Amino acid sequence: RIPVARLNAGDRIRVKAGEIMPADGVVVAGVSEIDESMLTGEARPVKRAIGDTVLAGCFNAASPLEVSVRRIGAQTRLAEIVAVLDRALADKPRLAQLADRVAGWFVATLLILAAITGLVWAIWIDPSRALLVTVAVLVVSCPCALSLATPAALAAAGAALSRRGVLVTRAHTLEALSGVTDVMLDKTGTLTEGRFALVSTEIAGNLDASTCQSLAAAMERGGEHPIARALVDAATDHAERLVADLHNVPGQGLQAIVDGRSMRLGRREFVAELAPAAADIRRSGDRYPGATEVWLGDTSGPLACFQLADVERPQTAELLASLTRLGVRCHLVSGDQPAAVRWWADRFGIETAVGAVTPEGKRDYVANLQQQGAVVLAVGDGINDAPVLAQAQVSIAIGSGAPLAQAGADAVLTHGGVGEIANAIAVARKTRRVVRQNLGWAFFYNVVAIPLAATGLVTAWMAGIGMSVSSLLVVGNAWRLLRAAAAPARES
Repeated sequence: RIPVARLNAGDRIRVKAGEIMPADGVVVAGVSEIDESMLTGEARPVKRAIGDTVLAGCFNAASPLEVSVRRIGAQTRLAEIVAVLDRALADKPRLAQLADRVAGWFVATLLILAAITGLVWAIWIDPSRALLVTVAVLVVSCPCALSLATPAALAAAGAALSRRGVLVTRAHTLEALSGVTDVMLDKTGTLTEGRFALVSTEIAGNLDASTCQSLAAAMERGGEHPIARALVDAATDHAERLVADLHNVPGQGLQAIVDGRSMRLGRREFVAELAPAAADIRRSGDRYPGATEVWLGDTSGPLACFQLADVERPQTAELLASLTRLGVRCHLVSGDQPAAVRWWADRFGIETAVGAVTPEGKRDYVANLQQQGAVVLAVGDGINDAPVLAQAQVSIAIGSGAPLAQAGADAVLTHGGVGEIANAIAVARKTRRVVRQNLGWAFFYNVVAIPLAATGLVTAWMAGIGMSVSSLLVVGNAWRLLRAAAAPARES
C-alpha cells in the first residue's frame, strides 16, 4: 500500500473488492462491478472490464481490479465536480436582512429626533422638562422590537425545524424557502433509498421462497456487493448452512457447494449451465421496472428468480402531495437511465423528468429555471448533486448522503423523513408572515408612541413599560412558530 498522494499517471494499482477507487484510470486486468451512484446517480452497479474507465471515489463492489492510473488529484472527475461546486457557491445569491438595515437607519433617525425634541422643549416649551422628555423619547422608541422582529422569528422557526430533523445551516435559508416556486429532486438516495432491496421472489423449482432466500443469503454472506447485502437482509430463514468451494465468477455470479448440493447464484445463463436441459425456462411473473434479476439454481435447474431494485423512501408520496398542496412545481432530474427516471416520475406523478444528466447538466437546469424567474429548492444526497445544491437559491441535503453534498447545502435532513422538506417550506412561509406581523407592530407602536413621548404625554417610566411590552409581544408572536413543529405541511 502507498499513499494516494504518491500516485502518478501511468502507475498500475490493484483495487480490491470493497475498496474505493483512488484515481481515474483504465482497467487493465480483471472484471468487476462498480458502484458509481455517488458520482453519476446510476442506482445499479455497472460492469467494468479491461479497457473500461473507472473514476476516483467509486466503490469496487465485486472483484479485484488492476487499474492503470490516468488522472490524479485535481485532474480527476471528482475534483471537477468539486470545482463546479466552488464556482456555484461563489455565485450564490445571498438575500439581505432588511430588518437589520432598517433598524440601523431608525437608530440614527431616532437620535436626531430626540435631539430636536430636547432643543424645542428647552427653548420654547419648558426647559425644566426638556431632559425628561428627551429621555422618554429615547426609551419609548428603543428599537428592541424592530431589531427582534426577524431574529426571534428565525430562531423559533429554526428550533421548530430541528425538532423535526431539518437542520438549518445558513442564515438566508428560511427567507429563501418561503419564496420557493420550484423543487428540483434527485431520484437515487432522495426519493428512493439508493440501495438494493428484494422486491419479489419467483419460484422456479420445488423449494419455497423462504428456503431459496436462505440458500442465496448463505452464498452471499460476507459479500460487499449491494446485491449481496440485499439478499442477506431479505432472508427470514437463518438456518445454518454449510457452504464450501465458494467461487466468484466475475460478471456472472457465485458457485458453491451448499449443504452438499452444487449451486449457482447470478445471471440466468450462468445458472442454467448447471442444468442444460432446463435452460429454456423463463420467468412467468411481472418484471419490476428497473429491477436486476438474480437467479438461483442447482443441477436440477433454476430454483428461483430474485428481483432486486431501488425502492422508494417512506414519506415520498406524502412529500409530493404536500408540495402540490403548497403550489410548488416538482422536477425530477437524475443521472440514472432515462427510462428508469420516467417510470419513477410516472409512479410519483411528477410531470417534468429528465434522466442521464451530468452534475454540470443539473446545475445548468436550475440556472435555466432561475433565468425564468423561479426560486428553486434543490434536494439531493450524492457528490453529483453538490453543484446543483450550491446553485439553487436554497438547498437541502439528505443527511445519510455524501459529506460534499452536505457542504454545499443550506439545510440538512438529519433524522426526519423526506416529508419534512415540504414542512420546512410551510414553516418558512409562516415565518415570513410572523416577521411581517412583528415589523408591522413595531412600526405602528413607534408611530404612535414617539409623538406621545415628544409632546410630554408619556413619562420616562411609562416609556420603559411600553418598550418592554412591545418587545415581549414581538418575541411572543415569534415563539408561536414553535408549534409549527407539530403541524403538517399545508398552504400558508
